[in-house]
Amino acid sequence: MRLSTATLLLLSLAVALSEKPSEYGDRPRGVPLSKSALYQENGGDFECLDGKKKIPFEQVNDDYCDCEDGSDEPGTSACPNGRFHCLNIGHRPLDIPTSRVNDHICDCCDGSDEWEEMVSCPNVCSELGAKAREEAEKRSATRKAGFEERKKLVAEGQKQRAEKTSSIESYKVELEALKPKKDELQTKKDDIEAKEKEAKEKHDNAWNALMEEKRKAAATAIFGQIDKDGDNKITVKEIQEFSVFDKDGDGSVSEEEAKNYMHGGEEADFQNYLDNLHHDVKDLFTKTAEAEQKAEEVVDAESESDDGMNDLDDIESELDKKENEDVKPPYDEETQKLIEEADKLRNEFNDVNRKVTNLESDIRDAENFAEQDFGSDFAWASLKGQCFEKNDNQYTYRLCLFDRAVQKDRGSEISLGYWKGWTGASEETKYDEQTYDNGQGCWNGPNRSTKVSINCGEQTELTEVSEPSKCEYLFVMTSPAACEDPEKDHVVHTEL
Repeated sequence: MRLSTATLLLLSLAVALSEKPSEYGDRPRGVPLSKSALYQENGGDFECLDGKKKIPFEQVNDDYCDCEDGSDEPGTSACPNGRFHCLNIGHRPLDIPTSRVNDHICDCCDGSDEWEEMVSCPNVCSELGAKAREEAEKRSATRKAGFEERKKLVAEGQKQRAEKTSSIESYKVELEALKPKKDELQTKKDDIEAKEKEAKEKHDNAWNALMEEKRKAAATAIFGQIDKDGDNKITVKEIQEFSVFDKDGDGSVSEEEAKNYMHGGEEADFQNYLDNLHHDVKDLFTKTAEAEQKAEEVVDAESESDDGMNDLDDIESELDKKENEDVKPPYDEETQKLIEEADKLRNEFNDVNRKVTNLESDIRDAENFAEQDFGSDFAWASLKGQCFEKNDNQYTYRLCLFDRAVQKDRGSEISLGYWKGWTGASEETKYDEQTYDNGQGCWNGPNRSTKVSINCGEQTELTEVSEPSKCEYLFVMTSPAACEDPEKDHVVHTEL
């Protein structure tokens, strides 16, 4: 039987597709070494990797999809769900979807995904591998140097932890010794302060009573001067006789002006005057008397004045006598001694109480420090409270570790969040991220918050800041505290 030209071409293509390139060894094209055993001829058949079907082995990589999982076409684009393995010798192996095979785009650095050679894909794996190895060496050097610095941080953190833990007990011993003394001083202080209060009140009450008498005496003097007819009442008409009530200065006291000082009334008895009118009237008479006294220095003291001003002289004399020396006298000797004794006990008590308060605060701080999560070996402990800044355009961003994050602009600060905790995605990566939340609220938005992504570095510093979402900030930080032991790193080997 003679085969047609078309049939021969198809057979040639099938042979080419099923050919095993030397770089893949005895595996079909696109199969990684790890799956070599799955692509061995088994009685001339190939079993789909999902176990649902067997096909003749020659149908592997025949550019026709036989298996539902696409496992029979690892080297062609026939199956939409297949995977092609780039060997990339000299660089990193890579798995890509088989849909990218022969799509005229170079995906593998060795060009093996474009084996039809419809496009030229030079093998650049050696160059990329060399560059990757150089970068890996730099990272390794950074990890090594950072890990050495981390050892220092761990030592300092452990030292601080030991000091804090030890100090808790000494603080508690000192506190227990001070509490009885504080209680004793509190009792003594309360007792002497009660006596001091009683003595002061006695003195003050006597003084207030004297001042009330003097106030009444001054009020009686003024009231008596105004009460011309002696009927124990002052009237609007009597007020009008005194020029001091001439508010508008027109030379006479109108009825309206008089009533104004009478609070709208027509007359007032002495009690009404004392309770409601005396304060204003006394001030008016005092100011006028002072003005007259100054005027008398330049005006003939013997010049005649009207009856109202003569009366004013008498009132001035009475005011000088009754109210111009209203200075409270010092406490008596016995009261002064009580005050001095009370002051001494107050100072002693305040001193002890301050020590107690400080010790209680120190105990809380030490306990919180010892209990806070600074990493399994306390590598982060010595960095607590240290602040780091990054300038970005008009803003300066500041991160104080285990405390808060802020944005500064021309002297003002906006809170970007307060320490919440470690929020790495898994237990293994827990210490790769910190979160600071409950910052200042955004206009029509949430409270500001900050994620801090932490990478290994030779020194602790902020390297990047951004705002991926409204009011949600991302800081990138490097620190030796994030550097793991390089001896524990997993070494990735290139596949030969």
